[in-house]
Amino acid sequence: MRVFSAANLAILLSLPLHNPSFWALATCAIAALCEGIMSGSGVKSRFAEVRLPKGAPRLWSWAVIGGAYYVLFFFLLRSILAEPSTPFWTSVTLTLTAVLLIANASWNWIFFRGKNLWLSLVFFVPYFLLALTLAGVLHHVRNPLSTWYAFYLAYLAYASWWAYRVWQLNCGSSKMP
Repeated sequence: MRVFSAANLAILLSLPLHNPSFWALATCAIAALCEGIMSGSGVKSRFAEVRLPKGAPRLWSWAVIGGAYYVLFFFLLRSILAEPSTPFWTSVTLTLTAVLLIANASWNWIFFRGKNLWLSLVFFVPYFLLALTLAGVLHHVRNPLSTWYAFYLAYLAYASWWAYRVWQLNCGSSKMP
């Protein structure tokens, strides 16, 4: 009969610390939770109160897009953590990814809670530059997901256009210059 020792317990407790999938999933779950908190409970009513461009995705489509975003970032984080290139580039890549996840949640606060369409549009400039920087680093370290990440950059071009059109269609709003 085996005795369960403190050493065995320590091994079991430390397993997630060495599991890239665990940390990638935990990071994406925390980021999604922050995004939900920053968006608030009035997402549906916010979409109802602003005029949207013709052909704009419906609310459920945005949920699918958000799900795809977190799937991409899960696999991206897992690949960064599973096969770190060098300590320096791994730190840079993880930092850029974390800042991008935080910025994404922040945009939701600006658009949904702050109800500032102008700032939500302007926010795309530093966000896109950050996303491009991450793309460059992913390419530099030859991350296998850098090609998939390029699709996210293409989506950001659409999202920027969408934000511009929403701002343009609602330019009578009180929170715009």
